[in-house]
Amino acid sequence: MDIGNSSHIDNAIRRARPLSLLASQRPEFADAERIWETELAPELGAREAVRKQTISRAKSRTFLGLLVAVPLALFIMVLSGGAGFLFPLSFFLGAIIVVLISGFDWLKVYSLKSATKDLILKAACKPFGFNYETLHPDLSGIEDFQSLKTRGKELMETIAGPQKGEAKTISTLFGDIQVTTHDGGGQPPPTPAYQLLKDAALLPGHGRRKFEDLIEGERAGAKFALVEAKLDTGGKNSKTVFQGILIHIEYPQRFSGRTLMARSGWWKRGKGAGDLKKVDLISRELDEAFTVYSSDQVEARALLSPDRMERLIALERHFSGGKLRGLFDQGHMTLALEADNQFEAGSVFQPLVDPRRFSTALSELGLVCDLIDGFLTREWVQGRL
Repeated sequence: MDIGNSSHIDNAIRRARPLSLLASQRPEFADAERIWETELAPELGAREAVRKQTISRAKSRTFLGLLVAVPLALFIMVLSGGAGFLFPLSFFLGAIIVVLISGFDWLKVYSLKSATKDLILKAACKPFGFNYETLHPDLSGIEDFQSLKTRGKELMETIAGPQKGEAKTISTLFGDIQVTTHDGGGQPPPTPAYQLLKDAALLPGHGRRKFEDLIEGERAGAKFALVEAKLDTGGKNSKTVFQGILIHIEYPQRFSGRTLMARSGWWKRGKGAGDLKKVDLISRELDEAFTVYSSDQVEARALLSPDRMERLIALERHFSGGKLRGLFDQGHMTLALEADNQFEAGSVFQPLVDPRRFSTALSELGLVCDLIDGFLTREWVQGRL
């Protein structure tokens, strides 16, 4: 979501394993070195000069904006004789000037970041047979206020979603979804996960939503989709109440009961569980760490066995996340995990030709596959569902 270089993204890149070591971990990684050397590295190398030029221009224009804004702000303060209300006004006007002078150049940096991430994530998804979409609005071609005005309506529809009173049908891997403004303002949800978790009271109340980094495909005979979500309260003093990953996995057959689970301490009273009964997990340690409610005690304990719960915890640990929660109902498993930005493919302020960008993306996708495999390739699944 930001174009900056956040510390957790840096750490993920630093921890990335060499592609030569990944190749032996799973069949999908066998061709990783060839993909990097013949496809990704040449393309990223061709973009490196553009990256340097784009960032350099954005920084220069920002400096130029400051050269204009700072003297103007000082002049206003001196002219006002220290009037209190003009002090914040002068800084506000200065910020506006900087944005007017350098804003379109930073849009190009954002577009470059989005295009780079799109290239790397699509290449990482290819060996798995998955599809990837950034879900970012297309800002390419916006060079000035005239081009922004021309494409303004298109961008607003992409960012804001349906207007008040409108209904919109979104096609997803799992079928069509009806979206209205009553579901919260912002981008239409690209998977059923958002609405299912919201209906189960597993997402906090919010007024605005935003989605990015949609990964979808089929694994172990089941369709799945993963997307990053950011939920804000909206309004004047808007704050973020959820930022993380939503995962939706469609099982080949239906569950016999309905099961809700969440990390203990966040979901103490079984909010949203309705008439479901509390489940005692097999492992005492897991039972203390998670709160589980279900209409089928036997199914819930078998489904949330220690080995499967370890897959969930591994996902949580890798993404440095928390407040893991989810539901198993009818024919789907739907999870939410609070975590900072993921699937970022490294910083745009660092050289693009770095194999660790590709290695990190492959490892993150491999962890998602481990989760799905752990729930869908056991004997219990084949015989019970």
